[in-house]
Amino acid sequence: MNHEIEKMAGFLEITPRKIDELLDRYDQILGLFKNVEFKKRSNLYLIGNGSSGEGARIASFLALDLFGKVPYCITPYQFTHYSYVSLTDKDIVIAISQTGTSHEVVESLRLAKKAGALTIAITTIANAPVAEVAEIPVVLPECKENVDYKVVGVLGQLYGLWMVILGIALANEFINEKQAESFLLEFRDLNKHYKRIADQAQEWTLDHIDFLEQFSKLTVLGSGPLSETAMELAIKSIEVQNRFSMAVDTEEYLHGICAADPKGNLVIMLADIETAPYSRKVYDSIKDFGQPVVYFGHNAPEGNLSVKLLDSKYFSTALMFPLVHGFIVAWAKARDYGADGAKVFEFYQNRLKVREDMKK
Repeated sequence: MNHEIEKMAGFLEITPRKIDELLDRYDQILGLFKNVEFKKRSNLYLIGNGSSGEGARIASFLALDLFGKVPYCITPYQFTHYSYVSLTDKDIVIAISQTGTSHEVVESLRLAKKAGALTIAITTIANAPVAEVAEIPVVLPECKENVDYKVVGVLGQLYGLWMVILGIALANEFINEKQAESFLLEFRDLNKHYKRIADQAQEWTLDHIDFLEQFSKLTVLGSGPLSETAMELAIKSIEVQNRFSMAVDTEEYLHGICAADPKGNLVIMLADIETAPYSRKVYDSIKDFGQPVVYFGHNAPEGNLSVKLLDSKYFSTALMFPLVHGFIVAWAKARDYGADGAKVFEFYQNRLKVREDMKK
């Protein structure tokens, strides 16, 4: 087995324990924001690239419902070249970066700080540049992993961002102590199901490996927050397998992309409890049209990857990540993928100097 995949499989195995350790600090993390003000004229900016950007967009649904206004989910480049000019001293800027060294993310915090906005960083390393720059660093050592294909940190940082949003909401009485406690109990309950779902995904994948290997391309569909989980599956497929993959919001797929039917393409439909009725209709339509398609998630048709999910208003994606990561790990282990992605990362990061140095 490829060494990076072996490490990725190991992190998949320990993720529920690491999430439990993170949740043990729930009150501490929420307490970091007890003096943070979110005013009527305040805006919330969520900044991240890659899986950090996925997490920002997923968490924005919670922020929208709690604060009653749409957060700005922006890439670091968009923020540093365009959006920062609209900042005020009433705004809050949250930057997410696992390594904490991404130059554009660090520069986003510097510009936000200069404009007088409150700056918050979520990272896994205490002495990372983002933690040094931010006024409130949220360090998640539980999510640190020495692997190019991240697993623990993808989900752990999402939980961390959810907690930051809940901390700000609690400090400003958008929720009360009892509600905050109920969210923690829900997090604990969701995490109990991580291993079951990851195991089911791996078992299904190994049983269908010859079918999957027929396809050189993947198109992954999801609605709402699941469009970001779809992005995680597509990106991991590209990174680990060097397989051309794309993620598309289900509705966008039906507005044009469905007309493309490239040779060797498999459509993967992701569905939770909320999106299952609509997703099933789309799945049936794709199948009837004659395109290869599989369905992952709640109440899947026979022969597909069916997993029992919990009904969660804000956090259903927490149970889709073990499915996605279990699927990718099992496929990579079965066909010895994973050798090239790390080399490609290293080339581009060194060539473009996208990282800032750590302080000694």
